[in-house]
Amino acid sequence: MTYRFSFAILLLLLLTGVAINARSQQRVTITPQYPQRGDLVTVTYDPRSPGAVIPDSVSGITLVFSYSNFYDVATRIPLHRQGTKWTTSFRLAGFATYATFYLESGELIDKPAADSHYPVPVYTGKQPVENGLLYKAYSLSAQRGKSPGLAAEQAALYQQELDHYPGNYEAKIRLLQYKMQHAADAKARETARQQALQVIARKFNSAPTVAGNLNKVTMGYLIIGEKSRVDSIRQVVLKRFPGSGPAIEQLSSNLRKEKDTATRIRLLEQALQKENAKNADDYTGMHDQLFALYAAQRNTEKTLYHARKVAGQRRNPWTAETLKDLATTLQVNRLAPDTARYYAQLALAQADSFPAGVIRHFPETGYIYPFVDDSTRKAVTRKAQANLHSLLALIDLQQARLHEGGLQMDSALAISPDHETLNNATDFYTRTHNTEKLKAVQQLREKILLDKVRRQLISRPAPSLQSFVDMKGKPVSPDALKGKIILIDFWATWCVPCMQEMPYLQQLYEAYKDNPKVVFMVVNSGARNTLADAQGWFGHKKYTFPVYYNTDPDVGEKFRFNIIPATYVIDPKGNIRFANIGFEGAEVAAKLKLQLQLVESASF
Repeated sequence: MTYRFSFAILLLLLLTGVAINARSQQRVTITPQYPQRGDLVTVTYDPRSPGAVIPDSVSGITLVFSYSNFYDVATRIPLHRQGTKWTTSFRLAGFATYATFYLESGELIDKPAADSHYPVPVYTGKQPVENGLLYKAYSLSAQRGKSPGLAAEQAALYQQELDHYPGNYEAKIRLLQYKMQHAADAKARETARQQALQVIARKFNSAPTVAGNLNKVTMGYLIIGEKSRVDSIRQVVLKRFPGSGPAIEQLSSNLRKEKDTATRIRLLEQALQKENAKNADDYTGMHDQLFALYAAQRNTEKTLYHARKVAGQRRNPWTAETLKDLATTLQVNRLAPDTARYYAQLALAQADSFPAGVIRHFPETGYIYPFVDDSTRKAVTRKAQANLHSLLALIDLQQARLHEGGLQMDSALAISPDHETLNNATDFYTRTHNTEKLKAVQQLREKILLDKVRRQLISRPAPSLQSFVDMKGKPVSPDALKGKIILIDFWATWCVPCMQEMPYLQQLYEAYKDNPKVVFMVVNSGARNTLADAQGWFGHKKYTFPVYYNTDPDVGEKFRFNIIPATYVIDPKGNIRFANIGFEGAEVAAKLKLQLQLVESASF
């Protein structure tokens, strides 16, 4: 078997792309032709061109990035009408590499072909920048779905990337991983694996004490499925380079696992003896651990010493959040209220810098902040302000400053009655025996949840439930579900959040088990589970809700989830009205109850 991709295959891919571009360019143009980092890119759509899916009569068109490393650009950008055409522009940052998009207007979607999106490659001259073809390969998953030729097409692009940039580490690993998966026999697979391990080893040895390089090494192991080596390579760094930043970080992580508090404190204090002015930031994690441990022991002197160390670290995107955490820990443990107030006030002064979105860090670029629209930025800032005002109220309460605390709490609730602020308010009014305010907080909590649930209302036909079987393997009868409100919760035995959600589902089931209009289906999704796994869990469970097993491997795609738990409420007409992805904590019971009530009463 040969792994060097023939010119015939590549030519076919290129010609296909040319044919698609020739048709799509009639309605979508991207300028400049070879965008460079720093350029202003303009996308123009002509709804009057042949093949245009979106008509000229629409009131708005949105550009939607389906794949993008343009982290500082919004994932959805509105186009603006200019005469008979629609246009929008965005600037390419110094790290921009590759993106794909489609155009959307309501239910209408315009893309070059059924299995492709419009590309925005970034160039140096007329050659794609490094990683451009690698990222293009990654983008194909969003376009091709589960196409049988996807892996081969991606591998061809990995090879093209290496043709342009022979030293591209990630492209090498990806291509070798493809060879491992598609090897003709065990010997060829092992050969590719050994080659990958050699590439990773060379990467490690090139800069074993540089955190960014070490991250790429662990990424390489994950790509080829060698998960057990991720921790072991960090232990190697700890042993061979004990004074390096990554080694200190790993030691801190190791010590965090020590269950005996006294031993953990002793080992942390011992490790800190090697701290100096040059490596102080590397030891911040250890100071943070000792701060929490001494706070729990109510050792004020040592708690404040380590708090100063944590607060004094080099400024980063999470500095304000760190200050808030310090103040919160001091308040919860009833320690040093003046210091707690100081840290809370410092954080409050920096409320507009609280993180919003995913902040990335690369050695070559430093911190990369995501695009955040004004409304999101304001909401994050308001939440931070409210949280901190409510925290200051609790600190006031600790010092018997009831009037000042009351004013702080009023300010907090007026700014942002979010979950944390409401919890702090409940604590404050409970401890001050203010039943009137407590009632008002509870009513506000219920109103906010109801408004949230109403905004989550959807309507789309539910997939067939014929793939569900009971714990005896017997298919579910469609007649038993006809005209019913159905609550479906997808779970798996290995899913920790699923297990955390179970008590709340049981609580909800107890309230509805005698309601003939409502059916509960707690369904093992079949993800890395068998019917026997579900039966084994079912046989030892403490819950009484009905349990089922799913036999359709595509159920996630049909219901539109890739994370579990995933919970759906289906109305009597067979339409999904609510979709809940992931575990949201204790709020889930009240939220699902409201969803069931709205569907039952048809109060939409």
